[in-house]
Amino acid sequence: MSRFDYQYVVIGSGAAGSAAALMAAGLGAHTAIVEADRWGGTTLNYRDIPYAAALGFAQRYAEAVAGSRFGMSSANLRFNYPTVLNWQAAAVRRAGGGNRKVFENAGIDYYHGFAQFISSHEIAVGDKQISSEKFLIATGTNVGINGITGIDTVSCWSPNTALRMAKLPRVMMVIGGGSTGCEIAEYFAALGVEVLIAEAQDRILPREDPEASEVIEKHLKDRFGVKVLTDSRVVALQRDNEGQQVIFVRGSQEKSVRVEAIVLATTTEPSTDIGLENAGVKYSYRGIQVDQNLRTTNRHIWAAGDVIGGESSTEKATYEGKLATLNAISNAGNIVNYTGFIRMTDTLPKVAKVGLNEIECAQLKEKQKSALVPLEAISAANTNDFRAGFVKLTINAKSQVLGATVVSPDADLVIQEIALALRAGMQASELAGTPHVATGWAEAVRMAARELS
Repeated sequence: MSRFDYQYVVIGSGAAGSAAALMAAGLGAHTAIVEADRWGGTTLNYRDIPYAAALGFAQRYAEAVAGSRFGMSSANLRFNYPTVLNWQAAAVRRAGGGNRKVFENAGIDYYHGFAQFISSHEIAVGDKQISSEKFLIATGTNVGINGITGIDTVSCWSPNTALRMAKLPRVMMVIGGGSTGCEIAEYFAALGVEVLIAEAQDRILPREDPEASEVIEKHLKDRFGVKVLTDSRVVALQRDNEGQQVIFVRGSQEKSVRVEAIVLATTTEPSTDIGLENAGVKYSYRGIQVDQNLRTTNRHIWAAGDVIGGESSTEKATYEGKLATLNAISNAGNIVNYTGFIRMTDTLPKVAKVGLNEIECAQLKEKQKSALVPLEAISAANTNDFRAGFVKLTINAKSQVLGATVVSPDADLVIQEIALALRAGMQASELAGTPHVATGWAEAVRMAARELS
């Protein structure tokens, strides 16, 4: 008999943890999973699924309101906000959020509560102590405070809770102009809320191409009246007799604005407060330290997902959870390969990025050449009356695809062929020679590739 309760214990049931536990059970390992919040973690319950449902509704509603240019009569169009909330909840429920049945059906034991390492082979979950031969840590991240004072004095929402507001506020401040901040701003602005975004850097979406930042800022301002405050570092939140105030520094001046709702869409921090010191697992503010096999500094503990830092996406977390588990259970020795993973911002237009862009190539001293094709150059822009966006393709000295940024409707679909080209080492001429639907958004891909061929 084993001297451990389990062969494999997974801490966290989000994208990485769920994939890992199910794979381990499928490989025949005696497996348990631990979750401190809702089963399915952040992806199912708070982010990907509810955001897709909410943004899908808001974008359809906004398009319908503006549909008179196509002959629609939408002047009296309305929405029922409680029904919108119910739709989000239904989408989460259908996707399996909060449901542990998938683990039960796979023969996986489950424990609800916060896990703390007692030693390198043992954790405590509430009043239970659980031992395991091997562990996977997939605890995700928490919202970062970023030096903002007074958060405990106001009613502050996180990205995980913002979509669940029981009542729409009149004025909202979104702190952080990254992907999540822009998505939140678009959603609430589309429903009639006056929205402000405060971003500490000189543009929103600071990780994307400058052209993408420009398109989305113009979209939010012109379409929904969002006030974008760049170079604005929020330093404090406070409540007074008239409501809530956001205090920020812009340039050398301190300013303030009074709002009804505040959403913290700042950078996140890895959730590492689980007694890692007791297990000999090294970590920093960037996340848990892992090697190319996703093994931590303790040889029988692995980590995957947002807790190890790097890009944040469900696809990446799922991939890491599976790869780490194969290495842990089957001693596979698989090495991570992030080629072709896509970063998304789900506004309308969507922003999709894969591989390297010009800025990253310059940092790596990689010789590159880029071509940018605006959407207005293709037929789809005219037939859909939508011109805000572009496809920007980057190749290396051998004409192989290095990466791309796509800003368009259905950008998540348009960029898929570029991700495949990147993984396959294809040349621009091969993309240019691939037939594309003449009235589709991906026609811009063909045109950009043709310019580089």
